[in-house]
Amino acid sequence: MKIAREPYGTTKTGKAVDIITIENSNGYSLQVITYGAYLVSFKAPDKNGRVEELTRGYDNLEAYMDQPDYHGATVGRYANRIRQSKFSIDGEDYQLEPTNDQFQLHGGPQGFNTKIWEAFPIRYDKRASVKLTMTSPDGDQGYPGTLDVALTITLTEENELFFLYEAASDKKTYVSLTNHTYWNLGGRPGEKKIYEQLLQINSEKTVAVDKDQVPTGEFAPVAGTVFDFSKPKKIGEGITSIDADPVGYDHNFVMSSKKGVQEAASLWDPESGRFMKVLTDAPGLQFYSDNHDQENPHTSLCLEAGELPDAMNHKNFYSPLLEPGQLYRQVTIHSFSIEG
Repeated sequence: MKIAREPYGTTKTGKAVDIITIENSNGYSLQVITYGAYLVSFKAPDKNGRVEELTRGYDNLEAYMDQPDYHGATVGRYANRIRQSKFSIDGEDYQLEPTNDQFQLHGGPQGFNTKIWEAFPIRYDKRASVKLTMTSPDGDQGYPGTLDVALTITLTEENELFFLYEAASDKKTYVSLTNHTYWNLGGRPGEKKIYEQLLQINSEKTVAVDKDQVPTGEFAPVAGTVFDFSKPKKIGEGITSIDADPVGYDHNFVMSSKKGVQEAASLWDPESGRFMKVLTDAPGLQFYSDNHDQENPHTSLCLEAGELPDAMNHKNFYSPLLEPGQLYRQVTIHSFSIEG
């Protein structure tokens, strides 16, 4: 395993940002920056041994600071949407920093993707990691409690990419952390459509949403609908029939239960042979098909594991409440192989 750390640039406020590169002996590699804990690169070989970039991102720090689409970001305190940017804990109301009039998205305008993280590279025999840490102060983006956060990103010789999220608070608060990487297993993310790639999601229902993609509090069965990925299905089948603006998938799939780490989804690109399995212990998986690129939509996709969106405002959802003295812990694994 190889691991290296180098300067990447300086923020507008003069803070230094580093980039950490990890590479295994099979041609797989990743790069993470300490600004926003962005995964800025993940490269992998295809069935012919050709190594290509599989994630959509940018070429410099300035673009990551200015971009609105969370390409590769670590998002928090709470991933996804919270209706009207508010919630209550023990009868006390909390008003969050809004993203727009309808909701807060991914922790707010100054969420974890805008913070400087401390980085600690760690090398083992058959795996290498970078542990990233930060502290979110009490009241950050409207959330109660001082929250200490650690994210450990690992690449193994078995071609596995691990995300281990941990957090602890001194007050009751809500937490949902995830990674927002845009994937295209065929390479050339941002250019090549994902329509021919086969996706399977092991879920029987989605979180029902309104026109703003905010949960209504109900669940919708996937059987017989365009959201049925219970068996491998081409992503392009039915994608233009989805009633959304812009057209495409941006929906949360409910996992069966919190039974520990389980296989949530798999993705296969027949042309390159690349196969990615997603395993997680999170109760939800957001499938987003890169809809907002007006020039060339649907050229990558996100599979974001985390708590259910707006869960704190729906008693029938899994509770994302973190008590003082408890440890928030969530693991997501991307396992890569060549198939076909």
